[in-house]
Formats: sequence, C-alpha cells, structure tokens
Amino acid sequence: MFKKFALSFAILSLTCVPVLSNEILESVISVDASINREVAPDTAKIRFYVENSGTNLADLKQKNDKTVTDAMNSIKTKLAENESIKTIAFSVRNIYSYKDKIRIFQKYEVQNGFEVKLKDLDKISEIINLAMEHGVKNISGVNFTVENSQDICNQMISQAVNLAQNRAKYVANASGVSLSKVKSINPYCSLSAGNYEVARKVYSSNIAMDSASSGAVSSETIEPGTINARASVNMSYYLK
Repeated sequence: MFKKFALSFAILSLTCVPVLSNEILESVISVDASINREVAPDTAKIRFYVENSGTNLADLKQKNDKTVTDAMNSIKTKLAENESIKTIAFSVRNIYSYKDKIRIFQKYEVQNGFEVKLKDLDKISEIINLAMEHGVKNISGVNFTVENSQDICNQMISQAVNLAQNRAKYVANASGVSLSKVKSINPYCSLSAGNYEVARKVYSSNIAMDSASSGAVSSETIEPGTINARASVNMSYYLK
C-alpha cells in the first residue's frame, strides 16, 4: 500500500544555559526534530459477542454455547497458520426489578465473546458474514494494528536522531560555536493515538443482523486505511 512520508522540523533554539559544574559555567544547545509517516496496517482484530436473555439459565447457556461453537468452528476453517481465534468473554447477569423496596428477579442475561485475528485483511468481510450466518448478531468493531510497530518506531527514531544531529551542527556553525558531547537525548514514538496497539474502529457496534437468520448477510467492504506514525527526539549538546 502506498505510504506517505513527511519530515517536519521543529523550531530549533540556541540557548546559553549556565550549568554549575566544578564552578565552570557551560552553555548548551537544544534541538528538536520529528518525522511523520503513514503506515499500512498488517493485522485486523474482530470481536464478536453472542447475547441472550431469559429465565432458564441452563437453556440460555446451551443456546449461546452452540452459536459460539458453530461460528468459531466454521471460522477456524478459513484461518491461516499465522491467524487465530480465541474466547475473550463469558458473563451471566441477574436482572431484577423493584416494587415496594422488594427486589424481584426478572431474567438472566448471558454473554459470550470471541476474537478473530487476521493477517489477510481481504478476509474481513468473509469472516464477519460467516459469523452472522451462524447467528452472531453483535460485532463490536474491526481494529487495525501494526504488528511490527517496534521496528517501525526504531527506524523512525533513528532518522529523527540523525536529523537532530545535522540540525544541531548547522545551528552551531551558524552561531560560531562548536558542539561538544551530548548532554541529553529524549526520544518518543507513537502510532496513531499514541501507543503501539492502537486501533481504528470502522465497523459500527451492535449491528442489527436479524436478516442473517434468513440467509441475507452484509456485503459491506471494509477499508483498512492507514495508521499515523510519529517519532520525535529532543537532543541537548554542551558547547565547546
């Protein structure tokens, strides 16, 4: 997928900061640099939930278990070796009403959940439709991530450091001073919202899929898009 790449330079500042060390005042130059990139996601995670309510807990659990088991077994046949499916939730809630301060039992609510991890993003719609065909009516979202985010950040931080070093040399030369050793270096990197396992939801939650029981399923196309990556560094040098 096409990647956009952009370099952005922060405002550089040349400051003379007195630092008391063995009664010698030292001047410091501080430089900021940043790199921005749009990265294509390589992993999708889809969460599915099955929910039913009623007064017979055993029947509810059996009904949920059958729906989830049938859906998971069907989806497993479509997964490659580097893809996976796992259970992520099971809960039972007692629902009550109140009359004259007396608690009255109404029903049980039973929820089961599972997550599918895909590396082939072209299979997203197929997997969603397959789950719907087996009675799964709640899809919380499709989360796109970059599995090798650490490698991407390391590369971008390295580029930001090189950029900051060159800019520090330029400012020092323009100011008629020379750089000495590095005083401090503070790198930072984030993908999209600020962490490596960030996700963009593009499939709405609680999708009404009553038509799935009759064989009519969604053919909606899901576009992964790109994830914004940003690396920055602040470097400080002592001056000679």
